[in-house]
Amino acid sequence: MLNIDSPIQHLKGVASKKAKSFSKLGVNTIFDLLSFFPVSYQDRTIIASMEDLIYSNTQGCMFVKIGSSYEKRFSTNLSVLDIEIFDSKLCGYLRFFRNKNSLFKVDIVSYLKRIFVQGSFAYIYGEVKKNYGNVIITATDYEVVKDESTTPLHFQKIVPVYAATKGLKQKFLREFIKTTLNSHSDLYPDLSDLIPDCYSNHKIKISEAIKKIHFPQSMQEAEFARQAFALQEFLVLQTSLFISRNNLLKDKVQKYSLKKTLLFPFKNNLNFEFTKDQKKAINDIFSDMQSTKTMNRMLMGDVGSGKTIVALSAILLAIENGYQTMVIAPTEILAEQHYLTIANIIKDLGITVGLATSSSLNKQADREYFLEGLKNGQIQIAVGTHSLIEDTIKFKSLSLIVVDEQHRFGVIQKLAALYKAKSPDVLMMTATPIPRALAMTIYGEIDITTIKQLPKGRMPIKTFLTDEIEAYSNIIKELKKGNQAYIVYPLIEESDKLILKSAIQDFEKLSKGYFKDFNVGLLHGKMKPKEKNLVMQKFKNKEFDVLVSTTVIEVGIDVPDSTVIVIQHAERFGLSALHQLRGRVGRSTKQSYAYLISSSTSENANKRLSIMTSTNDGFQVAQEDLKMRGPGELMGITQHGFPTFKAGNLATDIDIIEISKDITKHILKEDPYLLKQENLPLKNLINKHFSSKTKFINVG
Repeated sequence: MLNIDSPIQHLKGVASKKAKSFSKLGVNTIFDLLSFFPVSYQDRTIIASMEDLIYSNTQGCMFVKIGSSYEKRFSTNLSVLDIEIFDSKLCGYLRFFRNKNSLFKVDIVSYLKRIFVQGSFAYIYGEVKKNYGNVIITATDYEVVKDESTTPLHFQKIVPVYAATKGLKQKFLREFIKTTLNSHSDLYPDLSDLIPDCYSNHKIKISEAIKKIHFPQSMQEAEFARQAFALQEFLVLQTSLFISRNNLLKDKVQKYSLKKTLLFPFKNNLNFEFTKDQKKAINDIFSDMQSTKTMNRMLMGDVGSGKTIVALSAILLAIENGYQTMVIAPTEILAEQHYLTIANIIKDLGITVGLATSSSLNKQADREYFLEGLKNGQIQIAVGTHSLIEDTIKFKSLSLIVVDEQHRFGVIQKLAALYKAKSPDVLMMTATPIPRALAMTIYGEIDITTIKQLPKGRMPIKTFLTDEIEAYSNIIKELKKGNQAYIVYPLIEESDKLILKSAIQDFEKLSKGYFKDFNVGLLHGKMKPKEKNLVMQKFKNKEFDVLVSTTVIEVGIDVPDSTVIVIQHAERFGLSALHQLRGRVGRSTKQSYAYLISSSTSENANKRLSIMTSTNDGFQVAQEDLKMRGPGELMGITQHGFPTFKAGNLATDIDIIEISKDITKHILKEDPYLLKQENLPLKNLINKHFSSKTKFINVG
């Protein structure tokens, strides 16, 4: 007897050859086949005349009468078959090109002549064009019927279009899936009984939803069915995320109270006021830290929004209560920048800050001093890269872990950081804005605080798509005002395979050419950490006016006098990278500029560049990035066990995700371990998809 996990070879009509073709599409079981949803639909409910389709210049459906057939050979192998067709207005020719090779077992032309019998009728889906006075139809699908009263199988309805591969034609897929749905759709796990009646629009038996997604009566019906299936998908994921989070949330050992011995002087020493968003973020974090459960919060803020100051407030709350803190960053440059920034801001507060990178711990004496300082509690703030999570690193009283640009760390690295303390509070930060629906899905019930306001006096960066001459001329204008500039390249060195400018080669040319009267520095990923840090320090100290670089400057570099950035071959960068690079300027009250240089004719690339010139809003950029690239590529989450949703859409299904969260909360409140009979299908689906991954999900 077949079950939902039975291989599709067990279904009638699937031989081993077809099973291999299905496997290429990710379809191996009945479960996979039932949710192998159409990638699009063709509305074949409207029958148009050949004349209308000529003028509309679109594909469409026709109903025609068959006339005579005419075959013309161009060579021994190649022939064209024109089949005369008529509707109420025009006469045209249905044209087929076929290779009439003697090695082929089937004579395709003879087959078509037998199918298109003179005097019979046909439904045709295709394109109609005029060619030297003749009306020529190129068909993508057709169905011959005896007369006008015959009901067609593939016309006069909404027809699904599936992802295809060699050996699987659309007609076969439609007929095979229809048969499977009729006999096996009830096997698909159904969670509709868990959907409260107040969400009646989404409360459809899953077997019915599947049928309607594949073969809808209308596009509206297809959308309602898709939403019902999407709700089930999100419900499974959200419940898994909630359970995972509940496993992570512990009763904490540490306790905090607002002693204000450090926080007051820290705030008084700042030469600016917190923004409204920063104040809310600090209140959210302090509330988490003072609760009895461990904090698990994401601080999301656009480039330059002041996340570091917010994180430092949390750090000082921990320290004034006698605990140590860890700040972990993905690169040495960013770790060193955090170290210098934090050390400078708190220099009068009597706090010891230590730096842990492969460079800073290179010498044995420095390493021993650092290890001992953490162990005895003398070092209160440890800033570093993944060096901080080595087994040899031991803290005396670690209570707070701050992870910057958290999506750049692997799951295992984050878990290793958590094991450095008994019940650490965790604050994750990112300057990569994440669309709300994606954040809600990836991070489940992690608490999210968003900082959208920029510090007072900051001006929006002006972004232009321009040429090299204009961009460099504008750089020189800025340099003469005492400001600085970045010029960014996708390559370090010239490539034989890609005709692109590179950082090293252009550094030589620019130093002797456009910017011969200025000091030009070079920064790229192949340089040793010490060299990179030295170059950045010189640039920050204004020993360099122009920094020629690769994307090594993408995150975390803060040089207030940098007012212009030029991005060479901007078409080579994704939206997220372009936005992060643009964020290297605009770090002060001065007007800043970003110049994008591109020679691309790609529609996709030009769309990205158009988005960049039209908005500075990182969340809008991220939303467009999500639409263009999808969640897996955008966030690198596929490797962490997140499913490819069959019906759910993270770019548009915010309301459905909200509903799934509400339902999840209700279910787990009544049955936290999913032990009730009615919750077993949900538990089984969670085990099917996430049994080995739930411990990674909330740190993913």
